[in-house]
Amino acid sequence: MQTEPAFTETELARRWNVSIKTLQRWRSEERGPPYIKLSKAVRYPVDEIVTYEQAIRQGMSNEAPLPSLCDSQPVVESPAPAAPEPKRYYLSEAFALIAQYGSLEAAEAALTEARDEAQG
Repeated sequence: MQTEPAFTETELARRWNVSIKTLQRWRSEERGPPYIKLSKAVRYPVDEIVTYEQAIRQGMSNEAPLPSLCDSQPVVESPAPAAPEPKRYYLSEAFALIAQYGSLEAAEAALTEARDEAQG
């Protein structure tokens, strides 16, 4: 089954250098290019984007080519960096470290410093 190419909100916002909120507002105001909405996913068919851009173009001849839609790099949102997993202690270990160093943070800092000195 072949599907026609379509842009996501993020891809179209990047192409036009507008915010996603602007595209959302335009949809609520019934402005902008036609779109497809399946559940919460919004897609803008490429042919509708081209038609819309042709219709609103100003200050250039109609023969001037528009930027290619197919050569656009897909938007890949990088995942947020994961926070390091905190060290886990048995309750008896935690109480002993807190009693000796005042807090687990102070204990971890002291133990890290001691390990670094031993290695270096």
